[in-house]
Amino acid sequence: MSVREQVGTVELPAESLRVPRTEVFRYMGLRGQKPDGALAALTESCLSAFGRVVRYRACYLVLPVRRTGGGVDFGAFFAAGQSLSRHLEGCDRAVVFAATTGMAAELQRRRAAVVSPARALVLEAVGTAAVEGFCDELCRRWEKEFAGCPLRTRFSPGYGDLPLAVQKPLLGCLDSGRKAGITLTDSLLMVPQKSVSAIVGIGPEGGAPLRGCEGCGRQDCAFRRQEDL
Repeated sequence: MSVREQVGTVELPAESLRVPRTEVFRYMGLRGQKPDGALAALTESCLSAFGRVVRYRACYLVLPVRRTGGGVDFGAFFAAGQSLSRHLEGCDRAVVFAATTGMAAELQRRRAAVVSPARALVLEAVGTAAVEGFCDELCRRWEKEFAGCPLRTRFSPGYGDLPLAVQKPLLGCLDSGRKAGITLTDSLLMVPQKSVSAIVGIGPEGGAPLRGCEGCGRQDCAFRRQEDL
């Protein structure tokens, strides 16, 4: 069986995932601030509209991990750099995946930008919060599937010294265009825009690091979660 024939897929209905308002506001840059009535109403309208068109889809592979001096060999592709290699210390396998909210949601946002920049801005934040929430849900599923083998937090191309160019072989081995409707531009950007590709280490050694903002050292990030959110 070829690698592409081993690719798994996940598709979830819109109603199965709740997009937290606090996350939407965080991606709009409201750090610890409450939105005014008009913005809150616009957010509710955008969440409702987004829910009617979003299509959560993902494709994934479980690949062996072999750390080398120059990076990580997954068999299906090689990821150069030391950041990912250190992150996967103690892992013997990894889930390599790509996830998206779908093209219809992207077209909705593009149409909104023509008539209402404010609405497009809110839809942008909704889409970001939604795809991140989808990735969190996928990781929760894999935590159950690989119970007893702690998962590392997801690591995406462009983090640390992992080159963005890894997107091409990563999405290629996933056959992401056919499996999840995710393609890559010549400048290595994913289409639909609200898509994520990442690597999640699975290992018998070591505990899972802190997730999200709690596990990141960037204290100056404009989108860092605040305690009061």
